[in-house]
Amino acid sequence: MTNGPTLKISDLVITPADPNSPIPLYFQIETDLRRLISSGQIAAGSILPPELELGQAYQVGRHTMRSALARLAADGLVTRRAGRGTIVQPQTDRKKFYLDRSFTHQMADMGRTARSEILEMSPATIEANAPDVFQNKIGAGCLRLVRLRFGDDEPVGIQRTIILTQLCPGLEKYDFNQNGLYDTLSLAYNLIISQIHHTIGATVADEFQAELLGIAEGDPVLVVKTAAYLDNRQVIEHTVSYYRADKYEYSTTHSYTA
Repeated sequence: MTNGPTLKISDLVITPADPNSPIPLYFQIETDLRRLISSGQIAAGSILPPELELGQAYQVGRHTMRSALARLAADGLVTRRAGRGTIVQPQTDRKKFYLDRSFTHQMADMGRTARSEILEMSPATIEANAPDVFQNKIGAGCLRLVRLRFGDDEPVGIQRTIILTQLCPGLEKYDFNQNGLYDTLSLAYNLIISQIHHTIGATVADEFQAELLGIAEGDPVLVVKTAAYLDNRQVIEHTVSYYRADKYEYSTTHSYTA
C-alpha cells in the first residue's frame, strides 16, 4: 500500500479525553480514533501525527497515547514502524476472519455480534502441564474458561482459555456470556493487551466439538493457539481455539510497535 500524507492535528476532528469519566483515558482515545478511521475521516494509508502532538490534542500523557495506539495496532487498524510513524491500514475485508485480533472485534469487523456460552469457568492454579508460556508461573493463580463462541447465532469456535489472575482478582465474577475478555481486562482492570502471538494448525472435529459447532464428526477445524501480552511484555492469557473451517476464510496480519 502506498503511504498517504502525514496528517496534521488540524486535519482531525478530535474529541479530547475526559479525565472525569470512569472510562480509562486510553480507551476513550482508542474509541475516538476508531470512529475517525471507520467513518473514513482518516483515510487508509494516511500517517497519523506524532504521538506527542496527538497526546497534546487528547490532553493526555505520552504513555496513555502510546497505549491507545498499541491497541489499534494489535487490532490491525494501524501499523507502527520506527522512522515511518503510525500508518492507517485499509478496512477489514468482512469475508475474512482475522486470527490475531480479539474475537469480539473480529466479529464486529465482519458485521456480526459476538456472544458466548460458558461451558466451564473455575479458579485454578498453573500446573506443570500448563502451556509453555506459563512454565515460569507454576503455582500462580489462574482462571480456566471454556466458551462456545458465536457470531450472531451461528457457532464459530470453542475456546479453552487460561488467564493469570494476580493482576485481575475476582475476574470470575464477570459475565463472559456477553462481555469480551480483553475488554473486561482493559475496562475493569486497566490491563492493556498490546501483543497477541499465535500458532495455527489443523485437526478434525471429535464428537464433542462437532456437536457444539454444528458440523459432522471428522470435519476439518482450525486450531489456533494464542498468547496475549500486556504492554510491559508480561503474558496474561493463553487460549486454544477450535474454529469451524467451512464458513470462513481465515487470515492473519502482523503489527509491530515502534
